Amino acid sequence: MAESVVSFVLRKLGDAFVKEVLHLYGVSGQVEKVSRELSWIQAFLKDADRKHLDKRQEHWVKEVRDLAYAIEDVIDTFLLTVPEKKPGKWEAVRRLFLKTKKLPAVHILGNEINTIEARIQEIEASRVRYGISNLGEGVEGEIEQPAKRIVPLDADEAGLVGFEEDQEKIISLLLDETNKRRSVISIVGTGGLGKTTLARKVYRSVKEKFNIRIWVTVSQKFQTIDILRKIADQLQMEPPKDLSEHQVTKLYRSLAKSSYLLVLDDVWTKNFWNQIEGLLPEENNGSRILITTRFVKVAQVANPTSVPYKLQFLSEDQSLELLMKKALPNRDANDGYPNDLYSIGRELAKRCGGLPLALVVLGGLLSTKLANNNTWSKMMQNMDWGTEGKQCIAVIGTSYDDLPLALKSCFLYFAAFPEDYEIDATSVLRMWIAEGFISQQNNKTLEDTAESFLEDLVQRY
Repeated sequence: MAESVVSFVLRKLGDAFVKEVLHLYGVSGQVEKVSRELSWIQAFLKDADRKHLDKRQEHWVKEVRDLAYAIEDVIDTFLLTVPEKKPGKWEAVRRLFLKTKKLPAVHILGNEINTIEARIQEIEASRVRYGISNLGEGVEGEIEQPAKRIVPLDADEAGLVGFEEDQEKIISLLLDETNKRRSVISIVGTGGLGKTTLARKVYRSVKEKFNIRIWVTVSQKFQTIDILRKIADQLQMEPPKDLSEHQVTKLYRSLAKSSYLLVLDDVWTKNFWNQIEGLLPEENNGSRILITTRFVKVAQVANPTSVPYKLQFLSEDQSLELLMKKALPNRDANDGYPNDLYSIGRELAKRCGGLPLALVVLGGLLSTKLANNNTWSKMMQNMDWGTEGKQCIAVIGTSYDDLPLALKSCFLYFAAFPEDYEIDATSVLRMWIAEGFISQQNNKTLEDTAESFLEDLVQRY
């Protein structure tokens, strides 16, 4: 992220209006010197981003990031004192600037730039001490190149390898015609095991059997009123403003009119059910509630009389199948895979411990590489698999490290959104551009470049 911040500041300093204003105030020379120094530091940041940094080097990167923010603040604060440029009045503004070179603001700006220059010199000296050096040319061209375009593999299909039997059993529970009471079925399993993917596939398969179909993502932090608003939205009702009896009753009556299928995805706390149960009608019409959760206790509270449906890890054969489907999406499995890839693929799949998320992420990473034994073998040798039970962390960490520098900033930007938040793709592309993450490439528009970055991230993850 530090490199992106520096890049954004450099673009701001290169803005025509900013350069003109700084020139008129007689500080352009100082700012240009700062820009040159930042450009050199940017090259070292690109190199540092490809390394596993120790604590001293991490501290250096933080210092650079803080410096870039400080420069941006200084320039923005100074520009607030500049009269807005208006058509036909620029010459008057120019004369005004020339007459006010000795304003306190100019003096303050000069002092702050001098302070920044001193900080840059300190950072440069510490870079040498910390052993961060530029490894060569050619980095710039590599940064902005997204991975090769390939045919995306449907996420649901990929995530359901080995889950066919689970799907059939859950469907049979949901469509049990002998049970007319409102029933709760829970899918339980560790994170990354495919609970949501399985639930979504089941939901699509059975939703036509119910008159009302609703999907709500709960997550760790929730408010009961927010859950009710999501339900109301899918019922095309006016969302309740609060939990008053009148507001809740309207929603309750709408659900009670007919059989409903309600999916409550990613439930974390057992007291959730106590808060929501009384708001869901029981009309003996075969309504069903499907819960996905990591915790058995959550399932037991929701339905004490039923055994939660526990997902299992994939077998070695199933793991290999999923990995190869994701890594070689253009290859028909019925035609078989090259023996050398099949062998190394099995070893890679085995190290993922049967966890679908780790397999899908690793497969997405491999799909951007040359499909040969040498490349895949190096991947296995260079990956820090960590201790037992941390396979997914190791895979995701390697996948992140492999991202081109520009994509790392775009990927990390998603952390600004709440968990399970539905993000509008067009909006996030515009945000990337506004943040300065997207650079001009050849004859492509910034929007086209941002879209190609998003497609690359989707394929990888």
